[in-house]
Amino acid sequence: MRFSEFFAARKGPVVSFEVFPPKNEKGMADLLEVLPRLVALKPSYMTVTYGAMGSTQARTIEIATLLRRTYRLETASHLTCVGASREEIDKILERLTAGGIENIVALRGDPPRGEASFVPPPGGFSHANELVSHIKKTRRFGVAVAGYPEKHIEAPDPKTDLEHLKRKVEAGGDIIITQLFYQNADFFAFERRLRDLGVRVPLVPGLLPIQSFAQIKRITSMCGAKIPDALASELEGAGEDDAKVQDIGVRWAVAQARELLDHGAPGIHFYVLNRASHMEKIMGAIETVGG
Repeated sequence: MRFSEFFAARKGPVVSFEVFPPKNEKGMADLLEVLPRLVALKPSYMTVTYGAMGSTQARTIEIATLLRRTYRLETASHLTCVGASREEIDKILERLTAGGIENIVALRGDPPRGEASFVPPPGGFSHANELVSHIKKTRRFGVAVAGYPEKHIEAPDPKTDLEHLKRKVEAGGDIIITQLFYQNADFFAFERRLRDLGVRVPLVPGLLPIQSFAQIKRITSMCGAKIPDALASELEGAGEDDAKVQDIGVRWAVAQARELLDHGAPGIHFYVLNRASHMEKIMGAIETVGG
């Protein structure tokens, strides 16, 4: 089933999870223990990202194929413009098809560490809309593209950022999954501006439940998302108590998800950070919302 079919046929929220491929065997063993618990929460699909310059790409495809074949769960593989020519991308697409994978999250990708700006690889693509168009020509995949409620960190202004997003949708993006955010007002304002531009595809909010204050400060500093003062104050008050921080993260994610679903969001995409215990609490709290 492809992305557009999930949302066309939905009878309730389309909830999905994102995992990342570990860099070492210990991390892979841990993920393999966690996956059954995540699958048991019955997400509609799971997406699998990969590292800078495609550094974990083989493992990405391995995990996505495992989810599809062993757990019979619909899966989407991330694919970026970074470090791959058109011919190399075509080979990846063939491997995804061989693994039974029918969906791709198509991204430009971040510049390699130490480089200030993105430089397309020889024979590759410069922008995500070009990658989307190339994928769509195969007629084999549903495609999700990324949206940024608080603006992509490289975009000069929100208007330019929205125009880039519209081009990705016009190139064939079936749905939009947003970057993480912690203020729903930012999402609602983003949605209004997007609809005013005539973009009508499903807009799926992406939420990252907080596991560590230090970690989320690092992540938000890299992507340009804001931590609201009230949330920052709570996290600072928890200090080094990881259990308290995680409880705050669960509570905040549940409150965000409930409000988003109550206001008509078609689903939620959770960045689960390869863990299950917090998602078990979150899913238990939102399972009756938005239906």
